[in-house]
Amino acid sequence: MLISIAIDFRHADVATRERFHLSEERLTQLYRTARTEVITESALISTCNRTELYAWVDSDEPQVIERSVQVLARRWMRTRTEGDQLLTTATRREGRDAAEHVIRIASGLESQVLGDGQILGQLKAAYKRASRGQAAGPVLHRLFETALRAGKRVQTETSLTAGRNSVGAEAAITASQRFGNLENARCVVIGAGKTGARAAKQLHKLGARDIVVVNRTYENAASLAGMVGGRASTWDALHVEAAMADVVIVATGSEVPVIEAAALHRAREACAATGYALLMMDLSVPRNIDPAVTSESGITLIDLDTLHQPLLSAETMRRDAVPHAETICAGETDAFMAWLATMPARDAIQPLRAALEDVARREVAFHSKDDSVAEKAASRIVAKLLAGPMAALRRAVQRGEPLDQHAMMLLEMFAPSGGAGATDTRRSGTHRAVAAPAPTPPAPAAPAPRVRPRVVPAGSPATVPSPVAAAHEAAPLVASRQFG
Repeated sequence: MLISIAIDFRHADVATRERFHLSEERLTQLYRTARTEVITESALISTCNRTELYAWVDSDEPQVIERSVQVLARRWMRTRTEGDQLLTTATRREGRDAAEHVIRIASGLESQVLGDGQILGQLKAAYKRASRGQAAGPVLHRLFETALRAGKRVQTETSLTAGRNSVGAEAAITASQRFGNLENARCVVIGAGKTGARAAKQLHKLGARDIVVVNRTYENAASLAGMVGGRASTWDALHVEAAMADVVIVATGSEVPVIEAAALHRAREACAATGYALLMMDLSVPRNIDPAVTSESGITLIDLDTLHQPLLSAETMRRDAVPHAETICAGETDAFMAWLATMPARDAIQPLRAALEDVARREVAFHSKDDSVAEKAASRIVAKLLAGPMAALRRAVQRGEPLDQHAMMLLEMFAPSGGAGATDTRRSGTHRAVAAPAPTPPAPAAPAPRVRPRVVPAGSPATVPSPVAAAHEAAPLVASRQFG
């Protein structure tokens, strides 16, 4: 059973999300301690808006599921009390709900900003961490691959991620549209907060090479300037930097204008920039640019009201794309659940597949003398041989029939002696092997006549018993079935 424990922006404020956030060190410890006899896989998605733990439990029994959720919560928080507190806040999902939720996350449907284009990269990073920590297994590998595919489809097949959702990014795009090529333009960004950072990064993305960042805290300005290949300037030089610029974007938390008309006029005169074109954009509330700057020749001022309409258009476009995106997510979820339902069939036929591949590989290698060719050829041969039997097993699963007898019959018909018929009681991946019923001892038979052993010349390929002989020599089948 697939389960998840989630803390996200819909049900927890920032302080609560911070409390349950996991550092890289803690995450490594979680992956190391989360695995139990029934919890065989785990993966954590962590962003600024959510922390969600997904796990595969090798059982469908409610009591086992409940115990597993408690174990995961305590491993997450390291104590029983804190784990219980986590569960009082967290949202729990199971089965299809859990699978569909992570697929919707990848598509941007569950983001705080609808169609967030960054979430797909964050999900991919989370999947890589789980894989590196050897915490993800076949089920979570399939789930995350399905989610990433769904996210890419939504990006390419719908307009859910189209348009801009950031005022800072929209300001940079507007500057590019109005000013033209930004490659030779001097762009000044005043304010190094989230909006200013998005504006600076978008300017850099659009080709700006001369970016100046001004902030009250010089260290913050230097940090942002380093990200965009620009330079930092002190707060005292604010008006001089603005006077020398072609584009100025202001986004600070000041309650009063930080760009004053008189000070800007003096700076432009001192820099011999009077009359030159200057595009200024005020992204602050209250406004941080004195509206009187427009009285000077060459200055154009844009405020939030001007920038709001493109953002509204983008939001409308995204909302119109939601039904199509939801259809894609539902279809991908159906495909994942169908794959999950046929896991017992794949596990049941796995011993036979391994035995046949071994024989095919040795035979091809003998003739080709190339192990890599033999490996590929063996896989293709066996895949074609087992396509029909696998389809029959899938139909049996869909009808709710036990797989033991079906798989045993296939093994007795096709498996080589001493191969797939050997009894195996190992736990494998997300399913456990179940021994087949003991065979009825055969009645005593008359001694077989002695036959002179056949001498096989050295270097000849291994002799493969006929299907009939293999059926008599095969040991009882171990048919794997889904636990619970």
